[in-house]
Amino acid sequence: MNSISFFFRKLNKDSLFSAISIGGFSISLTVIVILIAFIVSETSYDRDYPDVENIYRMTAGNNGPFVPEKAKAMMEENYPEIVAVANYVIGRDELVYNNTNYSIDLVNTDESFFKVFSIEFISGIPDGIFDDPQNAVITESLARKVFGDENPIGEIVNISHREDLKIAAIVKDFPEKTCLHGELFCSSELKIRYSRSGYNNVHVYLYKVFVRLKPDVDDRKLSALLSPEIHQFMDWLDVEYNLQKFRDVYFSTELIYDDLYHANIKLIRLLSILALVILLLSVFNYVNLSVAESMKRLNEYGVRQVFGADRKHLILQFFFEAFLKMCISLTLALIIALPVKNLLVDILGKEVHINAILNSVPMIIAIIISLIILSSLSAIYISFIILKVQPRMLLLKQISTISHSFLTGQLLIVFQFMATIVLIASLITISKQVDYVRNKDLGYNTESMVRIPVHFKIKDKIPVILEQIRQVSQVKSACYSHGTPGAIYSYSSTYDVKDVSQIATDHEFINTFGLELLLGRNFFPGEKDAVCLINEMLLDHLGGWDSAENRVIFGNRIVGVIGDFHHKDLYQPINNLMIENLPDVSHITIRFHPCNLAEVMKSVQTVFERTAGGFSFEYEFYDDWLDTIYRQEEKRADSISFLSLLAIFLSCLGLFGLAEYNSKRRMKEIGIRKVNGATSARIMVVLNYDFMKWLVIAFLAACPVAWFFMHRWLSNFAYRTELSWWIFAVAGLITMLVALLSISLLTWRAASRNPSEILRYE
Repeated sequence: MNSISFFFRKLNKDSLFSAISIGGFSISLTVIVILIAFIVSETSYDRDYPDVENIYRMTAGNNGPFVPEKAKAMMEENYPEIVAVANYVIGRDELVYNNTNYSIDLVNTDESFFKVFSIEFISGIPDGIFDDPQNAVITESLARKVFGDENPIGEIVNISHREDLKIAAIVKDFPEKTCLHGELFCSSELKIRYSRSGYNNVHVYLYKVFVRLKPDVDDRKLSALLSPEIHQFMDWLDVEYNLQKFRDVYFSTELIYDDLYHANIKLIRLLSILALVILLLSVFNYVNLSVAESMKRLNEYGVRQVFGADRKHLILQFFFEAFLKMCISLTLALIIALPVKNLLVDILGKEVHINAILNSVPMIIAIIISLIILSSLSAIYISFIILKVQPRMLLLKQISTISHSFLTGQLLIVFQFMATIVLIASLITISKQVDYVRNKDLGYNTESMVRIPVHFKIKDKIPVILEQIRQVSQVKSACYSHGTPGAIYSYSSTYDVKDVSQIATDHEFINTFGLELLLGRNFFPGEKDAVCLINEMLLDHLGGWDSAENRVIFGNRIVGVIGDFHHKDLYQPINNLMIENLPDVSHITIRFHPCNLAEVMKSVQTVFERTAGGFSFEYEFYDDWLDTIYRQEEKRADSISFLSLLAIFLSCLGLFGLAEYNSKRRMKEIGIRKVNGATSARIMVVLNYDFMKWLVIAFLAACPVAWFFMHRWLSNFAYRTELSWWIFAVAGLITMLVALLSISLLTWRAASRNPSEILRYE
């Protein structure tokens, strides 16, 4: 009890230094707590399903989720170790009820889906629910949204403007933390959403598949048995099928188009690394400040040893004080984290719940162990510095006798500022790349452009809609298309022409997107023959215009060539492209003359609703939509920006402590220099030089590290900015300027003292 009261009296006596030490550690722990809470929350996904250890999803090859539809029946009939198999496809669609459109997550599946996940039915019976394919199952949240307090059982809704379905059951919503999403379930027999593959006039419907196994089944052995049997349904593709544990799916991003939510793996990895870096910086900062603080207590340590305190007793005192400080810092961090976490929502992309840490027993144990380890290391380090000195020297405050600790502190500062320089260089590089992709010439003009998603059911009305839209005075041009630059939905390949991206559109596509016609001609308005335009890359692949003109590829005759443009995102290089005059439609794209777009869009909406009443109308500005492609990189830049400022703050606190200690250690030298005529400015230069030379070392060590990580990150982009030398120079300059400002106050105070007072002190 006396030790605790003495500890708090000491904190109060040196309140400024205590506030800096504990406050700095608390601020860094606040960020670490928030990041850990986010990571812990992410790792808790898909844990709330009964018997989740026996739920799997099937994969096809290295990056495919598609399995032949007929595999389901074969697996259930031939393998008794399988409890249930469910085909599924999930996608956004429209639900129409009482002439109102609702955009919903539609799950096309079968009744086994409810058995795989043990989904609880609030009303209705799961067995045989889809014996009538026109039945539908709705979640309780969607039921409230559409029907309010009314009972939806027996009500008729229209899905995708194609099928009238009867609500036959209500189920509970999926757990909050799950990769699954869905609000209405319908029979896969309706083929509202599906994929299909074909070869030599043989077509196979493809679905994604969930499987529930009996306990203790070896999924690897079962996968080896299933793969060749599934292969018989689509033998023209040599694909290996495997079972993957469902609880691992949220963090598995290899499969494309699997219709599930996934963690932002890159952001989580980045934040995990940054949390570790911030923890190290905060610990090093705390140690430096603790050493500086200990220099003020040399008398106390000397007196304790003179009066019989042994090394073990003093080490325990160091540990006790460090542990109490860290407990106080952690408590403050948990309190501060509650309001501060809202500032990081945009970076993390979701709400952070601090109780994710407090409700986790393993996490609490890990925190306690971490505090004990950090306190022990701090106590050992300080005792190693202090207790090797004779008590007589401590009583005389002979700080110079423990000068090696200053070297150790400087090495810690080197690491702190090395990490700071790496973070700043990374921030500049990422911001430069994001700015590069935003301003790069994509080969087409997106200024004053709007894209409108449209339902394929209204493709017969598209000519009328476009004709009326083009009559709006502010409209410069408009076209329909299936696929747009930045969102390609169709691809084709043959043995001699591989990986050809396809866009279906009309003759206004070139004009609307501002593309250049290099050879041949454009489509004729209303042209019925199957013709196409190709890009320069495909032209080169086909052997030039003499070889390509009027050649038929994928059923279309080549009539023209357009200049290459970035029809995909900048992560991928430009590839072969074919633009065909098919009537398929998923979007309308409009280019306007300079005007108030929000006002003009009201006129466009009137045209749309007059011609295609009952279908939902939504739009987005093309520039804004393209920006979403690189939103992940912006979040990465935001997170590094925030943590760079924190790293600079922590490093400056460490410098503050080290500068305080260095000033006291060299007090006699300062006095002698002043007696011999040295000015305060000259002494400041001498004192600051000790730090600057170590910062130069930090800069030289940081440059290759920053270059390595940024070079790897930039390699993800097919088109990227240069990793210029000035990025590292600016990062080092910023760090050094901040460091100079942070230590100059202390060095000025030391340099401007009266030399007689200094020498009397010595």
